[in-house]
Amino acid sequence: MLNLFTGQNPALRSALTAVFALLAFHGVAQNDITADADAAFDRGGYFEAAADYQASYAKLKGDLEEKGRVCYRIGECYRLSRALAAAEEWYKRAVDLKWADDNPEVFMNYGMVFMGQGEFDDAVEQFEAYKKAGGDASLAKTMISSCNAAAESLIVNDSRFVVEPLVMVNSPSFDFAMAFSDKRGEEVIFASSRSSATGSGEDPITGESYMDLFTAEVDRKGKWSIPEPLGNTINSPSNEGGVTLDSKFKTLYFTRCLIDKDNNYPCDIFVAQRTGSKWGAPEEFPIVDRATDDSSQVGQPTMSPDDQFLVFVSDMQGGQGGKDLWYIQWNDASQEWGSATNMGPGVNSASDEYFPHIRKNGDLYFASDRPGGMGGLDILKATWKGDGMNFETPEFMEYPINTASDDFALVYHPKEEKGYLSSDRPESKGKDDIFSFAMPPLEFDYAAYVYDYDTGMPIEGASVTVTGSDGESVSVNTDDEGGAEGGGWSIGSESTYAVDISKEGYISAGDQFSTVGLSKSTNFIKEYLLREVVTNEDYPMPLVQYEFAKADLVVNADCNSRDSLDYLVDLLERNPTFVISLEAHTDTRGGTAANDELSQRRAETCVNYLVERGIDRQRLQPLGRGETMPLISDAEIAALATEEEQEAAHQMNRRTVFRITSFDYVPE
Repeated sequence: MLNLFTGQNPALRSALTAVFALLAFHGVAQNDITADADAAFDRGGYFEAAADYQASYAKLKGDLEEKGRVCYRIGECYRLSRALAAAEEWYKRAVDLKWADDNPEVFMNYGMVFMGQGEFDDAVEQFEAYKKAGGDASLAKTMISSCNAAAESLIVNDSRFVVEPLVMVNSPSFDFAMAFSDKRGEEVIFASSRSSATGSGEDPITGESYMDLFTAEVDRKGKWSIPEPLGNTINSPSNEGGVTLDSKFKTLYFTRCLIDKDNNYPCDIFVAQRTGSKWGAPEEFPIVDRATDDSSQVGQPTMSPDDQFLVFVSDMQGGQGGKDLWYIQWNDASQEWGSATNMGPGVNSASDEYFPHIRKNGDLYFASDRPGGMGGLDILKATWKGDGMNFETPEFMEYPINTASDDFALVYHPKEEKGYLSSDRPESKGKDDIFSFAMPPLEFDYAAYVYDYDTGMPIEGASVTVTGSDGESVSVNTDDEGGAEGGGWSIGSESTYAVDISKEGYISAGDQFSTVGLSKSTNFIKEYLLREVVTNEDYPMPLVQYEFAKADLVVNADCNSRDSLDYLVDLLERNPTFVISLEAHTDTRGGTAANDELSQRRAETCVNYLVERGIDRQRLQPLGRGETMPLISDAEIAALATEEEQEAAHQMNRRTVFRITSFDYVPE
């Protein structure tokens, strides 16, 4: 990747193609043999430096110390250019030459190369070696934790995002940092080093053409036009990349990084106005005073939806470390932009932050190489607090938005739940590529199957009625397989549904379910068992318990008798013609008369509860059965081995059941 904004910390990622051309590792030439290579490396010319280092390597006959350093530098060139497989070889040589023993950062960067290729076990091994060689134990722990979390996310993948390469737009060269340039989201601008770029020279950082801005359009069927250069008023022989537009899509802000063979110059933001379909000549957008600051890098702008804030990336003094996100604010009174303000430690980190994007809803997205991600650059989201540049703590986005590769420059469509991001993941055509991402709408389906409780056979002709919290209701009958005719239907999100199942001659049943808060599409496949109506037959019900030797309902963590009786409330409401008897039974301990009286009071307690819940007392008959109808005889209980088993048997005898005595009640 072209490193248009590389940092001095050797553990940092190569900031991606066309990020910023910033001087990197300000090293000192070790000897005349490597002088040219060191000079190229120090100015960020990694493509050139790698070739020079390899040429000098063979000339370093017996100097093992210097050979180890050169191997490490070659590995760095390839890592910072995202040629990770090539970097592996040279890091290994540096380790074999013992240069890493006194330079633990070799192990750290070696591990990051493995991590960037999804080889998490090998990465963990290098991070452990980094810690053992005297590296930062806390950083090693964080990186190991990141590897484990990344490996797990690839297996679990709870994300609903769908990410696909933009095949019709990408080229074998670098393509990245797409931005929307019209209100419909059908026109885009992006950076590319493809052969049709303006610059004819070879960028010493990448060995490819310099970056230019290109434009393309997509129709409503998803067909893309052939990308075209944005125009020679915008593109120059140097690098352009990282753009944003105002809310009217009339003003373009973009990054330009002047570079030649021997020098890198600070990147700056330029601004151009659109007249019709043409862009006027750009002017430098002064954020830093070049008379007093000739080295700070400035670029990768994004505009807030209300045009009041311009967020950008810079390494100017006063940041949190490396490249930070900064902003300037428009002053309506003076009609001027204010001075640069760092977004602070709540957003920035000691690592590097890149490619900010503010979505229409105010949320901030950006890329960072901070520890805790999946590898490479990762995309974070910071939810807007609803006021100015105040955001919640950023969080890493999940796979497949983030991968072990570099993932960056995420932008959302102005109107829809989709957008684009840039990545060098394995599906890329060549270097960095542009990928589309989308959040498909949640889909919920409901299907019902109705069976006979006793026989398990399908019930044909049962009525299934589903009523949503929005008031909409659907009714269907079941077929000869017990399934709802037509196989079911779609239901809405963020809704609650009540289900009524009925069939003549059966006890009507029901159900409730909800899609509120669900983050995954779900098929609700429900099975319902209907009991045939038989009069004067015991029907079991949920457990109802009473205080010892009392008629008070037990309500505690182990048994909520009120909830159990609510089962009967629901049943009687669904079957409004039923008349039932509620029958309470005791165990055989205690006197017969006392148990008769106790069971009658318990049955009346149940009836009173149902009446309180709105059931007509005429439909309810309390019957105390005492100890006359035990399920388990005294002899059977006495034969049980333990007191615990015996007490459980007595409890089974202390039961409450109901009988349907008639089903011809006429509600008033």
